[in-house]
Order: sequence, then C-alpha cells, then structure tokens
Amino acid sequence: MAEEKILVVDDEKDVVDLLEKRLSAENFEVIRASTGREAMERTRKARPHLILMDIVLPDMEGSEAVRQLAEDPLTKDIPVLFLSGIISKEEELAQPQINVGGRLYKAISKPFAFEELLGEIRKVLG
Repeated sequence: MAEEKILVVDDEKDVVDLLEKRLSAENFEVIRASTGREAMERTRKARPHLILMDIVLPDMEGSEAVRQLAEDPLTKDIPVLFLSGIISKEEELAQPQINVGGRLYKAISKPFAFEELLGEIRKVLG
C-alpha cells in the first residue's frame, strides 16, 4: 500500500522539520510548504491525503488558502487540520473547530503533543 501523503504548511522551519521527521517515522510521505500560495500549488500537484495548516503565514492567512482549496473541485475534499500558536490549549478545548467558508475544521494549538496530533491525524485518515 502506498504511503499516505501529508502536506505540512508552516513558515517556521523547525516546526516543519520536526513534523517531517516524526511523520516520516510513522510511514507518512511529507510534503512541505511555507506559504499559502505554495500550499495551494503543492496541494493541486501532489493531492495529499491531509493538510496540516498553520493559520498565520507570510503571504496570506492559512484559512484563506483553505477557503480557496475548498472552492476547487480537485482539492475540496482534502481534509485539513489547523495548527496554530494564536490559539491556546484552553481555546482548543472550548472551541475545537474553525469555521472557514461554512465548513468546520479541527484546530490544534501549538505547541502540541505529537502523540495527540498523531491521534487526530489517524482519526481523519481513518
């Protein structure tokens, strides 16, 4: 069976490096992006099984990139988990989803425990 592909979108290189290392060890293929535009291009080309999207990116909000991907018939069904340092763990627990264009997406606060994130990833990917 082919590896499942995860697109990791974050402008913090250390976060992407860590996630790539840990996810690769779990037999996921990791695709990297550091901007919203790059994320949209890589999503359209690679068709990942899941996107881990930071909210604050240098060129556009991650939510805007997700909104545009959700409007594209080729990418609209790709699940997204938001990772963000602008939401606290308390906010994540109280309001675990972000509404983007009428669709709800799970939000996970940074820093995160990798095992918890991995559990969410496995839930999404089934």
